[in-house]
Amino acid sequence: MEIYDPKSATSFYNMDETVRVAVERFQNSDLDQMIENCGFTKAGDGFDVRFIQRDLHVSYPSGDVIEKETGKKVDDTCKVLVLHHASYSKGGSLVDHKISYKELPSGEIYIKPFTNRCVKALVGIFAANLDALKGAVEHCVYTPERHGDYSVTIEVMPKVPITLIVYEEDEEFPADGNILFNGNAANHMHTEDYTQTSAYLISTLKRIAFPK
Repeated sequence: MEIYDPKSATSFYNMDETVRVAVERFQNSDLDQMIENCGFTKAGDGFDVRFIQRDLHVSYPSGDVIEKETGKKVDDTCKVLVLHHASYSKGGSLVDHKISYKELPSGEIYIKPFTNRCVKALVGIFAANLDALKGAVEHCVYTPERHGDYSVTIEVMPKVPITLIVYEEDEEFPADGNILFNGNAANHMHTEDYTQTSAYLISTLKRIAFPK
C-alpha cells in the first residue's frame, strides 16, 4: 500500500539557528510564568509536558528536552516547538469554538504552504485509511468530533489542541479534509509554528499507524 509522504513535513530552515534562538528566548523567559501560561506540570529543574503521544521533561534554563520513558533527547523539531510554545504563550484559557488557519494572524499569507504540507498530507495519508488513523489516535489525548467521515481533536500540548477532519472519497466528491485550531490559538503559538506543529502531528500519526 502506497502512503503519501510530504517532503517537508517537519523541516525548519536553518535548524541549528532555529534551535539556538529558541533556547535563548526560553532562557530569557520566566519559568513559573511559562508553566502557568501553558499548563505545564512543574517538575525537578523545569517542567513535564505531554507532546502528542510522548511524556517529556524540559530542563530550565538549559532548554534540554528529553523523553521521560527513555531519557533520550527529542529531535530538534520537537524541541523547538515545545520551547517556542513555552516562551511565546501569553496564557489564557481555551475557548469553546474553533477557527481555520486563515483566521490565525497572517494565516491568509501562509495558507498555501499550510494546505500543501498539512491538509493534503492528512488527506493523502489517511482518507483511504481511517481505521489506521483511529488506531494511531488512541495513543494520544483526544476528543471525538462530529465533522466529516472522521474527526478528532488531539491535545498536542495542554494549550495546543488541533482538530483533524477527514472526508472519504465517494462517487460524487474526491477525498478532502481540514485542520482547525482553538479560538484562542493565537495567544499560545505563532502562526508558522502551527504549520510545523500540524505537520509534525500528522507525521507522528503516520509513523504510529504504519510502523516500518
